[in-house]
Amino acid sequence: MRRAASKWLQRTPIAWLQASNNPTKLLIGIAGVSFSNLLMFFQLGLLDSLYNSQKKPIDHLAADLVMVSSKYSNLGSLQDFQRSRLYQVLGVDGVEAVSPLRIARGTWVSPDSRKSFDIYVYGVNLAQPSLRFPELEANRSQLQVLRHALFDRNSKKQYGDVARSLQQGDRFDVEINNKRIRIVDTFSMGATFAAEANLITAENTFLHLFPKANPTSIQLGLIRLKPGASPQQVKASMQQILSNKEVIVVSRPELAAMETNYWKRNSSVGFIFSLGVLVGFVVGSIIVYQILYGDVMNSLPQYATLKAMGYRDPFVIGIVIQQSAILAAVGFIPGVLLSTALYALLASVTKLTVLMTLNRALLVLLLTFVMCVGSGSLATRKLVQLDPADVF
Repeated sequence: MRRAASKWLQRTPIAWLQASNNPTKLLIGIAGVSFSNLLMFFQLGLLDSLYNSQKKPIDHLAADLVMVSSKYSNLGSLQDFQRSRLYQVLGVDGVEAVSPLRIARGTWVSPDSRKSFDIYVYGVNLAQPSLRFPELEANRSQLQVLRHALFDRNSKKQYGDVARSLQQGDRFDVEINNKRIRIVDTFSMGATFAAEANLITAENTFLHLFPKANPTSIQLGLIRLKPGASPQQVKASMQQILSNKEVIVVSRPELAAMETNYWKRNSSVGFIFSLGVLVGFVVGSIIVYQILYGDVMNSLPQYATLKAMGYRDPFVIGIVIQQSAILAAVGFIPGVLLSTALYALLASVTKLTVLMTLNRALLVLLLTFVMCVGSGSLATRKLVQLDPADVF
């Protein structure tokens, strides 16, 4: 094994010498591979951010189990159910506490531009908060006051620089649903594809903002379990009590999966972004093929000489395949660095969760090698048919 490795290391790096012989062509190949990587990373990042962003509110639910309407599809179009159904499960063994959560879409009027924007409003029960935010715990007494609210500081810029105003000690009042609301503090959750801004209020303020809302109806029911209680066993016990089909009880991971599956099945974004990945793959394949094919055609006499010396087709083909692998490896490095910077820019501008992950980087690296090696294999067809006698 050691002898074979030593022999391999002593071999002349023909593929590298061939690839680096023309620096301009090498840089063009690296730029082509990097651009292809950028396209694939961009599409995969946005697709992943869609799913991650839609799960953000679910990640902040202060619950082990969640009660939703049996007609639930996604957080963007919640169905009401009677609040009494939630308190019905308080007697189930293993349940520690329950808390209702009201969610509705309101209209925010920017104080500066007077333009209207949609905003998601979460109405919580301050006795048993339904959401996990340190700012919510710190401002319970403030939120008890009618028309007081917390604003998501990761919302888009058109809603105004609320966080900066509060840090400077200024009072920030805003109009929501034609009613005056005072922002007392901020929290951090971030925008989703369904909501570009979020607001947390107490139940009394929520009903003040939405006077047509039924006080006995809620959108989500949060259920906290006692330490050591099995969520699946408690859930099974609840199903026996909730004999009708008005509501269902799911765990938070199950609710997150339902949310993700909705966007996968009922929206075209998955297909659109996947098509974008395919476009990036094809663009990169064409660029690499053109470069390698041109290199093969320009070096036919050299390859013919190798074949005349007795080297077989696998050897000369292997040189081109190694060149393509070199392009894949070298071109991937600037591609992943540029994509990471692009993700940071997108996260700053759109307030969506766009992060570089190891799994995505490995996926794009694999696609890059498949793209380059596949293009290199196509570019070697001329070498298989090459006869040294025809060249000389």
